[in-house]
Amino acid sequence: MSTSWDDYLRLPDASLASRECHLRCKNRFDLHRNNIQRVFDATRPDSVACLGTGVLNDIPYRWMVEAGASIHLVDWLPGIIDAGLALSIIGQDEHGQPECIYCTSAIDCPEQYCRHYCKSPESVAPVCDRFMPTAEPPLRCKAFERAEFPIVHHEDVTRGYASEFGRGVDDELRGVRSWKQAFARGMALAQNVKRYDMRVNIADASIKLITSSMLLSQFDHEPYEYFTRRVAAKLGPPSENEEKRLLPTMESLRKTLLTTQIERHCLEIKRMLAPGGRCYMSFEVFHTVPDSTNWFVVKGMADALEIIGRHFLFDFDIIPQEEMITRFATRRAPSLVFSFVLLL
Repeated sequence: MSTSWDDYLRLPDASLASRECHLRCKNRFDLHRNNIQRVFDATRPDSVACLGTGVLNDIPYRWMVEAGASIHLVDWLPGIIDAGLALSIIGQDEHGQPECIYCTSAIDCPEQYCRHYCKSPESVAPVCDRFMPTAEPPLRCKAFERAEFPIVHHEDVTRGYASEFGRGVDDELRGVRSWKQAFARGMALAQNVKRYDMRVNIADASIKLITSSMLLSQFDHEPYEYFTRRVAAKLGPPSENEEKRLLPTMESLRKTLLTTQIERHCLEIKRMLAPGGRCYMSFEVFHTVPDSTNWFVVKGMADALEIIGRHFLFDFDIIPQEEMITRFATRRAPSLVFSFVLLL
């Protein structure tokens, strides 16, 4: 059965997948939350945009809400942000009792953040009257439903480039008879969609702080993996010899998709960033492979630094030097993550 790009992005169970990611990875992003908090403290922004928000593991969301900032959360995965918000707003107070960010923060109108907020004037509880705890961890409120804020965008932060490529794949593959022909069509599509320009629905020069954490290296996987899966579904997997012959072509398409997405991502950040604003960006630059002590440059990340340097200046005064390069461990082998503060 054909799987469209939009269906491909849809998680089979966004809520379950989000909970698993939250439980597995949240503590690994402490450094990024601390770094973003430092930038927030230094700049005191009244507007924030988090690009590639995911489940908010790397976002100091409580800090932003309590500071009264206007918050934009952007991700192209349907449902991922709402699932992440549900996981992020409920915690425990010093007595181990549940507390809600929206119920304890000095927010003028909590009902603008949760549609079901209702709290009697005499209540001093750190949750509202409609709080309904979940039985399974992590603790959430079953009554929570996002209202007007934060502002959520299910949009593509590469100015639509990645999505337009993904949506054009099946048309380009119609009638192809070989992997060589498929990759020729894929490269043509990658070049043609450069003309496409769909900007995130955030006004020009309106955001004082932009975050883009652990996102650039993810561009290496999508939409390239979607393309190769669609080719394999149509033609079957390539033979070993065919794959060897195609390797330079495969790498050429992968690099084109990666560097173009990074370029477009930088242009979108430049467009949204207000005068005097800052962007916190972090991504993997070096990694290892399982059962090896050797380190390698993550594909495309040297190009990423060059692209970023063309568009931005660097601020090395906000984040302590010892926090700029850190070892990061996921389910895969360890990697080294570089963190930067960018300005125009």
